[in-house]
Amino acid sequence: MRHGQAESNVNRVLAGRNLESHLTEYGRQQVKETANQLMKNIAIEKVYVSPVIRTIETAQIVRETLGTDYVIDERLYETEMGRLVGMNFEDITMKYGDVLTRFYSDYDPILESFGVEAFASVKHRVASLLDELLQKHEDSNVLVVTHLDPIKAALATLLHLSADALHRWNIRNASLTILKHESKIYSVSGVNVMLMYRYPLE
Repeated sequence: MRHGQAESNVNRVLAGRNLESHLTEYGRQQVKETANQLMKNIAIEKVYVSPVIRTIETAQIVRETLGTDYVIDERLYETEMGRLVGMNFEDITMKYGDVLTRFYSDYDPILESFGVEAFASVKHRVASLLDELLQKHEDSNVLVVTHLDPIKAALATLLHLSADALHRWNIRNASLTILKHESKIYSVSGVNVMLMYRYPLE
């Protein structure tokens, strides 16, 4: 699950993992609706959450509905965006071109010079968590509350998506990405799963 709409999403600011960005009122509503109408009747054994405030706030709302407590896992952190944190998306594109698309490639020297975590690193830590979840929760459901890029990292690993496809694929706030495993092999069962009324609006 991606966190609900945060202040940084509204302001189109790159928050990364260090800029404090709380959920908006609409973001809280998104999370409540997802939890109440899409997850309430599913037995979830454990919730894992990124340490960032917007994901913590999301997990707290989910806990109120499901009654399942959460644990923090640093492998779910948003990407470290270095000196780009706090910049507006349009300003980044104007100054540095398609650098946000290039983030999803294997290596970019400009991004490295800004202290941006490599996407390969994000994929590695997310894959490590997914492997661990297979071992710990083989016969039960877990919920992972995280950010745009860790979700894309999981999809990139499972679906072998190109950098351009990853950049164009937007994971909506408070939407579910559903992974299923059979014989310890993951498959993608759903992406951007949310209430129907949101699709025309978002």
